[in-house]
Amino acid sequence: MAHVERAADLISRGMMLLCIAVFAVMVFSVSYGVVGRYISFIHNPRWTQELAILCMVWLCFLGAGYAIKEGLHVRMTIINFLVPEKAGKVLHMLAYVLLLAVNVFWVVYGMQLVIATGTARMAATGWPLSLTYLSVVIGGFYGAAMSVYRLLKGGW
Repeated sequence: MAHVERAADLISRGMMLLCIAVFAVMVFSVSYGVVGRYISFIHNPRWTQELAILCMVWLCFLGAGYAIKEGLHVRMTIINFLVPEKAGKVLHMLAYVLLLAVNVFWVVYGMQLVIATGTARMAATGWPLSLTYLSVVIGGFYGAAMSVYRLLKGGW
């Protein structure tokens, strides 16, 4: 179990570094866009809003995996008080099985979206639209890995 915990921590550290980088890009993009509106010598490009939205999408899907690892997803904590401990553990395990299924769904259908949007371009940046849906795939892999980790850990 120690190896699994170390692997989960290593994966999460890497994903959190990616989140920090994406968040920094988002802060820069929003700040540049706001400053561009009020200072006349700075051109307010259209790409700032598009880039900020792209970053937010990435943060949402990557953050979901982190929430699974840390047990921070919205859940019915009242279960812990209303049902016996064994039944509560089974219900928590079922919740992580469901999260695993959802994340596998994200990977499978996210890949289909990446392929389907491979030739489409974003309007302002000109980047491939598939970059948006790649976040679904990577977030799905991360979430699935963390769901398996929580299941091996015991689900609590």
